Amino acid sequence: MNRDIIIKLIEQDIKHNQLLNGLNKIGLTDNERYTLDIVWIVVDMMGIEKTKLSERWLDLYHSTMLNIPNKLTPKEGSDIATFLLNNLLIL
Repeated sequence: MNRDIIIKLIEQDIKHNQLLNGLNKIGLTDNERYTLDIVWIVVDMMGIEKTKLSERWLDLYHSTMLNIPNKLTPKEGSDIATFLLNNLLIL
């Protein structure tokens, strides 16, 4: 598992969700047409079999992304990505 690359992927998902969450707040929705599904790349890179993936794991990932504020510094995004990965590893 390449921890640094996984954190970078999560950071990119955070940036993407900042945009989508901000657009949603002003009433513009994408109807999930622009979902990147980075979560599944993270799952693969962590070596987790999709059939053994827990609902808690997915809930944590998705709830984190849905609650990303639209104003974050790169450092804050990196901190959230690291915190998320650390928590995903213990589930």
